[in-house]
Amino acid sequence: MFMCKGRCVYHGPPKDVVPYFATQGYQCEQYDNPADYALDVLIDISRKPDTLIKLNNIYNTTNANVLALRYTQESLTSTENIEQERREYKVEAARSIRAEIFYLSQRILRNAVRNPALALSQTLVSIVLGLLAGLLFYDLKRTVEPGVQNRLGAIFFIIMSQTFSNVTAIEPLISESVLFIHERVSGYYRIFTFFIAKLVCDLLPMRVIPATLFSVISYFMIGFTRTGGQFFIFLLTVFMTGLFGSALCFFMAATIHVF
Repeated sequence: MFMCKGRCVYHGPPKDVVPYFATQGYQCEQYDNPADYALDVLIDISRKPDTLIKLNNIYNTTNANVLALRYTQESLTSTENIEQERREYKVEAARSIRAEIFYLSQRILRNAVRNPALALSQTLVSIVLGLLAGLLFYDLKRTVEPGVQNRLGAIFFIIMSQTFSNVTAIEPLISESVLFIHERVSGYYRIFTFFIAKLVCDLLPMRVIPATLFSVISYFMIGFTRTGGQFFIFLLTVFMTGLFGSALCFFMAATIHVF
C-alpha cells in the first residue's frame, strides 16, 4: 500500500507497482531501482493535487468493487454450506450438565455449612410465625358465618407470611452476583445448571424444614381438619407458597444490579 498525504494511491501486489504507475504516465527507466522509482512517483504526486485525487478515486472505486465481489461470493458460499459447516464444527461443552450440577452443589452445601446463621434464622422465623398464626386464630369455631370468615383470614395470613418470610433467598444471589458474573463470562458453567444446583441445595432444604415446622405448629393450633390427607395438602400448599416467594426474590436479585 502506498499513501500520499494521508490518501491511498495504490494497494496491491508489489510486482504490479511499476506497471500500474506506468499506466498513469510515470515510466520507469531500465536500470532504475523500483523502490527509488516509487518514492519519486509519490513525491511528484504530492506536488500535484489533481493527480493525487485522481489516483485516490481510482483506488476507492477499485477497492469497493473488489470488496463487493468478494462479499457476494462469500455470501453465496456460506449460504450453500452453512448446514455442512454446522455439522463439521459443532462445539460441545467441556463439561457435562451432570458434572456442573455436582460441583456447584458441593460448593453451595459447603457455603451453607460455613454460614449456619442463615438456616437457623429461617427456622426461628418459621417457628415464631407459626406460633403467631396459631395464637391469632387459635381453635377457630366450625360455624358458617364467623368460622369461614376467620379461616379465610387465617389462610390469607399464612400465605402472606410464607411469601414474605422467604426474603432470605435474595441475599445469597446478591452477595454472589459478582462471582457468578465472572464465572459465567469465563465459561465455567451454564446459567441453568447454576440455578438447578441452587434450587436443589439451597431453596429446597431451606424451605422444606421451615415449612414443616410452621405447618405442624399452626395447623393444629388453628384447628383445621385433623386428617392426614388434609394436613399434607396444607403442608404442600405452604411449601409451594414459600417456593414462590423464593423464586420471586431470585428474580428480583437477578434483575437488580445494585441492592
